[in-house]
Amino acid sequence: MKAFSVFQRVVDAILRWICIVLFALLVILVVYQVIIRSFGGGNAWTEAMARIIFIWQGIIGAAYVIGENDDVAIDFLVRKFPAAVVKFFEVLAHSIVGFFAVWVMIMGGWRLADSAFDQTVELLPFSQGQIYLILPVTGILIAIYCILNIIKAVTSEVKIVAEEDIDLASIQEEGI
Repeated sequence: MKAFSVFQRVVDAILRWICIVLFALLVILVVYQVIIRSFGGGNAWTEAMARIIFIWQGIIGAAYVIGENDDVAIDFLVRKFPAAVVKFFEVLAHSIVGFFAVWVMIMGGWRLADSAFDQTVELLPFSQGQIYLILPVTGILIAIYCILNIIKAVTSEVKIVAEEDIDLASIQEEGI
């Protein structure tokens, strides 16, 4: 289990840095595009590249968030059940996400990428297939993360978070 933990920390760090770099590139491209347009010029490739970077960052970010187990979960109802039922629903949720990753992202993404290698991206030196390869790559990462999350859910104790009453005054004081 320790090897899985080390593997996950390394992959998490790599994904985190990829997201940071992609976001920085996105900001640079958009600022460059705004400045060039304000002087009456324009580079059409920057818009196409910014769109691709935005999509890639979102997909890679989704894999990172699933790896951190910070994805959106509406589990307030499930947390009211006994620990065994909570574990069952955690395993079920990770299994559904893993199934989606394998079926849609890996298999479907590979078919999509394979069918689009002969299509060029307008204004960029890439093929559509190269851009679509992000789907099976992140699908593999999400599937691995789902397996790791299922193992963690089965082997660890269920964390029951005590419900707290929401105090609007304290929220307003904190500025949230």
